[in-house]
This record gives sequence, C-alpha cells and structure tokens, in this order.
Amino acid sequence: MFVEEYLRDLRRDRFAPAALLLYARRLAARVREEIYANPGAVRSVWNVALAFFAAAFLAAVGMALVFDRHLAYDFFLHTALWIVPAFTFVTLFLELLRDADGYRLSALNVPVTLTLLRITLVPGIVLFVLDRHDAAALIAYGLAAASDVADGWIARRWKQITRLGTVLDPLVDIVFNLALFFALAGAGLIPMWVFGVAAARYAVLLVGGACLYLFVGPVRIYPTLFGRLTGVVMAGLVALLLLLHAVGGHLQDRLASLTEIALGVMLSATVVQVVVLGWYNLRVMSGAADAARGRVVGDVRWGAP
Repeated sequence: MFVEEYLRDLRRDRFAPAALLLYARRLAARVREEIYANPGAVRSVWNVALAFFAAAFLAAVGMALVFDRHLAYDFFLHTALWIVPAFTFVTLFLELLRDADGYRLSALNVPVTLTLLRITLVPGIVLFVLDRHDAAALIAYGLAAASDVADGWIARRWKQITRLGTVLDPLVDIVFNLALFFALAGAGLIPMWVFGVAAARYAVLLVGGACLYLFVGPVRIYPTLFGRLTGVVMAGLVALLLLLHAVGGHLQDRLASLTEIALGVMLSATVVQVVVLGWYNLRVMSGAADAARGRVVGDVRWGAP
C-alpha cells in the first residue's frame, strides 16, 4: 500500500522534507500509471459506486413514501456525498487489485464489493442511530454484519482473496466501528467512556500499524482466533444493544446498562492486547527481541511478502 521500495529510500533519508516530496511524486506517478494500465478496474469501481448510489436512492424513495421524508432526504444526501471520497480512495489503490498469484484483475470481485457495501452503509447507520430510529439502525447494522461475514467466507471458499480486499477489510472495519460507537455515544446509548475506549483501540490499530509499516518495515495483518472471537462477541453485543432500544420496555430497562458495561469491558481488554502486542512487535522488528523473520507475532506477520 505504501510501496516498500519507495519507503526504503524514505527511511534511508530519515524522512527529510525533500525525501517526502520525492516519495509523494513517485507514489502519484505510480498511481497514475496503474490507472492508465487498468481502465477496466477503474470502470468497475465506479460502476459499483453507481449501483450503490442507485440503491441508496431507491431506499430513500421507500423511506420518503412510507416512513419519514426528511429522514429519507438526509439519508440519501449523506450517503451520496460519502460514496465519492470512499470510491476515490479505492481508485487510488487499484495496484492492489491482484489475485493470490499477483496477476492484475480488471474488475472488482464479490468479496471486495461486499466490503465496499459495508463502508457505504456508514452514513445511514450513523444517521439512524443519532435520530433514534432504532429499528432502521438494527436492520442496517445486520446488513453490514452479514456483509462482513460473507466477504471473508466467499473469498476463502472460492479463492477470491486479493491484496486490495486484505487491505480494505480492516480499514473499513476501523472506520465503520469508530463511526458506529461515535453515533451510539452521541445518541446516549453508551457512556462516553465506552466510546473513549473504542476510539483508543482503533486509533492504536490504525496509527500503530501505519507507524510500524512506515518507520520499521512491511507489516501484514492476519486474523487470530482471539481477534475473531472478540469481533463476534462485540458485534453481538452491539446488535443486542440496538435490539433492546428498538424493543424498549422491561427488557431495555433490565439489560441495556449490562450490555453497555460488557461492551466497555470487552473493548478495554482488546486495547490492552493491542498495546502489548504492538510493543512486542516493535521490539521484534527493530531487533530488540529475538524472533525469526516472518514469524507471526499475535496477528502481525512482518518482512517482505
């Protein structure tokens, strides 16, 4: 994603301003060359964007006719505006649209499309949560969770794993979950301390991973059993919380606060795990700790692919 051969020169020059400028120019030239070399992939990206735009419009029409036209207007406006930068970002990294053997693909496959569906749902879920349309938020969250499960399963089952999907999936998860917890806190559905813990977790993942890659060496993130289990539990707790507020009444009074505490404790445990593993990974990659090159340390594999 950062182009390792360019980063080696940048590290050698200690990130001097001239070296940073040269790196940016080389990266921009490489992006431009990839776009020229693979116009089919560019068309595929924006065809998917157009399809999601049309789907958002139809969903907004349905909301306006049977539910709340003002909610429909806001939903469509925010989703349409969100699609443009999201798909522009994908276009910039089309070099990663390659199969497991490194061959360039001329179109997005199903797993990557499902990942992009999840990021497209972000404005709608945030809007539904903040405006306390709990049933709509639960439905949208269920769709996003289903896409998260389906993209990985399809990629493994039909051997459609791509470097682009491998990079996009964790990035989309971070953006999606940060936005979700922000909306939950803004709507008063979770305490601010729970959002603070969530923000700390995803900030460490995003900033820490980027810093390891930029300043030390290439990093590839692989899922672990602990990571999968905590993801499933956290998704279940969020779904339960949305369901409790959608149903209301006795169940909400009895279980909502308990669910909020469980979310906070789960997130706190993952923050500790991420910080400890990140510290150890840094020691291994910088040579301060003894480990074989390429060894999996937690959910990180380092060294050239």
